[in-house]
Amino acid sequence: MAHRTILYETCWPSETSFAPTEQGMTSAPLFSVITPVFNPPVNAFKDCAHSVTQQTCTDWEWILVDDGSTDPEVMQILNFIEINPQVTVIRREKNGGIVAASNDGINAARGQFIALLDHDDQLTHDALETVQKLLNKNSDIDYVYSDEDKVNEDGHFFDRFRKPRFSPERLRGQNYCCHFSVLRTSLVKQLGGFRDGFDGSQDYDLFLRITEKARAIAHIPKVLYHWRSVQGSASLNADAKPYALIAAQKAVQEHLSRVGINGVVETTPEFYLKTTRTLNQRPRVSIIIPTCGTEKRVWGRDMVLVETAVASIVQRSTYNDYEIIVVYDSHTPTEVLTKLSKIAGSRLVLAEYSKPFNFSEKINLGAVKATGDVLILLNDDTQIESPDWIEGLIGFLEESDVGMVGPKLLLEDKRIQSAGHYFKIGAHNGAGGSAYKENGPFSVLTIPAERSGLTMACVAIPRRVFEQVGGLCTEFPGAFNDVDFGNKLVMHGYRMIWTPHVEIFHFESLSRDPAVSDPEVRRVQERWGSVILTDDHYLPDFESGLAGVQ
Repeated sequence: MAHRTILYETCWPSETSFAPTEQGMTSAPLFSVITPVFNPPVNAFKDCAHSVTQQTCTDWEWILVDDGSTDPEVMQILNFIEINPQVTVIRREKNGGIVAASNDGINAARGQFIALLDHDDQLTHDALETVQKLLNKNSDIDYVYSDEDKVNEDGHFFDRFRKPRFSPERLRGQNYCCHFSVLRTSLVKQLGGFRDGFDGSQDYDLFLRITEKARAIAHIPKVLYHWRSVQGSASLNADAKPYALIAAQKAVQEHLSRVGINGVVETTPEFYLKTTRTLNQRPRVSIIIPTCGTEKRVWGRDMVLVETAVASIVQRSTYNDYEIIVVYDSHTPTEVLTKLSKIAGSRLVLAEYSKPFNFSEKINLGAVKATGDVLILLNDDTQIESPDWIEGLIGFLEESDVGMVGPKLLLEDKRIQSAGHYFKIGAHNGAGGSAYKENGPFSVLTIPAERSGLTMACVAIPRRVFEQVGGLCTEFPGAFNDVDFGNKLVMHGYRMIWTPHVEIFHFESLSRDPAVSDPEVRRVQERWGSVILTDDHYLPDFESGLAGVQ
């Protein structure tokens, strides 16, 4: 996708009231606020109107499309609002549904940007001004979305949704952008506006099409929109509109076809979407496992960890074209190597490593020995749980800007070991120690999505990408090699994706001393402190417990 992502990060103005400027609206306004109307709750509609007319930015027009309302009070409010010269009311002769009504508003829009507002929701007083400031600094932005919360019938605000920076993979599973969305008018009209057949998810379908074409996409990490929450509404109950989920499934399926992803979209128990990808190509895969043949007790029995890992690959994998490269320390017991040969047969490649322990150097050695186009780095203290684990990881790599993919890693007792990296006060395993069925804030742990980093206990990487960024840095022999590698990928413009649909047990640090050296801590902070010590871009709503922070 040929767009860039902008994260709006600045010091927010204090919550003071702003007097409207006397400048008024320009002949062609910056914003056209579009609101389809059909018999909304009267008080909610009044709040909606007040939220628009009291905007601190005055460079707007408000286009309300009455889709055949029959409530006399609603009609009276429309008549009153229309007195404002910045307001246009379009009255449809008969009810045509939200798509038809919204498109009438789009066709009438004169503004450079379309801002979408439902008839019972509210904007914050500075919503348009905040977006305006961002647009003034970035002329190529075609789509802006903000954080949102909910407002109940008593006017209480709750359930803030702290959204990630633009996350195309998460958007395929969940319409997380939703409110507040501001889109360049010319692009919306070029794409034909909202489409028939997507009622209930017409905005989702539009966002998918917009993000496919947008030059730049920006997220504003501030609540600019209050979503009305009443009994029976979609804001409270995801299953309140079952037809909307069907339309969402259709929207994502068509999106996949447009962007060249071969997959089937299904709904999930959480009322989101899951794409099962079908590989367009079946590249040779090189699985690199560093080991010294450690024996530990897991699940009540003694086992040689690397033997268990290799056996699980051979016995459970449904993908056939792979080799297993075991990079072993010179002191590894001979009987372990003999056993590995019996388990893996001709798939096994042995590479001896005779230096003091350096995980990064061992992985780089394995990569030199590899013949595959895809490298899977796998700790020896792992066991494969998902039979289609290889397909489930490498399918994402068919997108050329994906540099690394990781699975849901599980501890011995099946709690989560890692759901990708989380950065804030350092680098941490996201959701580390959380329950197996933990969904996370807004179901983030049930949906494949971009991450700021991935745990290298198991990751899939295109060989060309591994070589492009120079492999693993040997200055991180024990810890933070994955943090360093992930940040190098970001610098080269690659995305990293975590998927909950591939599960692998990781008996964390059973095969070596888990201690982290002070030099490695200093080195990672010197190199990447500006990233790992700030709020995570993709998991901003993680609390310390879910973040894996002790």
